[in-house]
Amino acid sequence: MDPEKFSIITEAEKKMWIMGCFPADLERDIRLYRGGIKRNEDTRKYHKFLTDRDRLVGEELLRRSILKSRLSTVWLDDLMKEWEEIHTQFIQIFPDLSM
Repeated sequence: MDPEKFSIITEAEKKMWIMGCFPADLERDIRLYRGGIKRNEDTRKYHKFLTDRDRLVGEELLRRSILKSRLSTVWLDDLMKEWEEIHTQFIQIFPDLSM
């Protein structure tokens, strides 16, 4: 991906991610990955998941917002760790066909 396009974040994106969409979308992805593993079915055929850019931008914006409020990011760290573990397991079972 073009680094310049990757780094340009609109105000609408900022508001969307900071307002709580990111954690909900990430939790949805975790459930869908987990369900696909359980059913031995590649759920990417039926559902749209967060892109790498969306995930990285969403996490960074939310983390900055939390730190600015002087709150703990432990729950976000735990959520990202859970996502990473289930995503890795899913990709091992269903390798990315686009590669």
